[in-house]
Amino acid sequence: MTASLTWLDYSERDRRRALDVIDLFRETGTVDELGLAGIRNAFSDLFFPGTSTIQTRACYFLLLPWTFLRLERLRVSSSKVRTRARQAEVNLNRRLLKSGDTAGVFGSQAGDALKRLPSEVYWGGLGSWGIRTFSGHMWAYFRSLDAFYRRGAQFKNTPRDPEGRGAAPGNWHPHVPEPPSGFPYDVSVALRPQDAKYLRDRIQARHPESLLAVLAGRAVRADLAADRPWQLSHLAEVSPALREHLHDARLFAICMQGAALLYNLMLSEKQQHDGRIETYQAELADWVAEVQGLGADLADWRLDGVWSVVRAKGRSLGYPTQSFVTRWTDNLKRAGPDTLVPQGSAARVLVREREVQLKRGRARLTNPRRLELWGGRSGTGRMAYRWGATKVLLKDIIDGLERSEGDAGDA
Repeated sequence: MTASLTWLDYSERDRRRALDVIDLFRETGTVDELGLAGIRNAFSDLFFPGTSTIQTRACYFLLLPWTFLRLERLRVSSSKVRTRARQAEVNLNRRLLKSGDTAGVFGSQAGDALKRLPSEVYWGGLGSWGIRTFSGHMWAYFRSLDAFYRRGAQFKNTPRDPEGRGAAPGNWHPHVPEPPSGFPYDVSVALRPQDAKYLRDRIQARHPESLLAVLAGRAVRADLAADRPWQLSHLAEVSPALREHLHDARLFAICMQGAALLYNLMLSEKQQHDGRIETYQAELADWVAEVQGLGADLADWRLDGVWSVVRAKGRSLGYPTQSFVTRWTDNLKRAGPDTLVPQGSAARVLVREREVQLKRGRARLTNPRRLELWGGRSGTGRMAYRWGATKVLLKDIIDGLERSEGDAGDA
């Protein structure tokens, strides 16, 4: 029987949690084996709001509003709009795949059978950046359209008040750029200058304190060469508060990677796989050296900043997770990283307890069958807080800002 994940509630918060679970399987090397996704995602939301690991190109932040606005202008009814919207998105992707630049275009493999449409991936980001003003889930938006058309008709027959405060109802930001003249038949992933400026302005207006806003405002291509977001903390435009958050995110990523590496070493030892044992011993040795080199940065570090970010971003953080992170970092600071790896260490006990706590009977360290199915590497990549996907979006925006009106044309 094929496993599936379904949610029946239209709450944006519940939907986000469900999509977070799905996204874990799409982010190579950072599968959440030790239950740290809530903390990782809180920092990701802080640095790069409105993004996700499976957003592929910035153009969808405009192609989708244009698509939905076109359906609204055609007054497609609530009973038909879901089907029409899906077909419109499939057609959009089909045309993009015929353009010159097809990197990141949805449906390149699945084609018309694509199950997860761009609108599902970008819906939250459209709301976060203030491009979508309708406050609910996409299916609620579809159901609301009949009433939306009626309100619009009533507005036309209602005189505006003398102060000019009256405004027609809308589901989208009133200043979304007009689409190219050939839309929806002639489309491209390339942003026109006005498109790139609009996305930059939306980011800066809605999330002015974020690293995303800093980088979009700077529009410096060299910034994208950074391997991790904290490597940009020296920029003059980065506020002291954001710089401190980047510091916490860096130390959290470094410290907790050790727990993931130790977990993989323990699995390799139980499998008695000599090659993997040697690999993880070598990676842990490098990690130990790196942690030892942190010096006072680690010794003086407190987790208060981490917990405050999680709370501020509305991410759930149970006591078991907070306790695991606290105990791991305390051991790291008190005993040193080299004492965590040997057999019988308190760190090994902690990692084993954590996996059993999370997975119960499915824990690989206690279930021989689950251990047998293990592929050899789970969640050892260092957290980058969506930086990889965000770089692609920023590159598209920078390309658009640098593109001349003549080069962009109506593409």
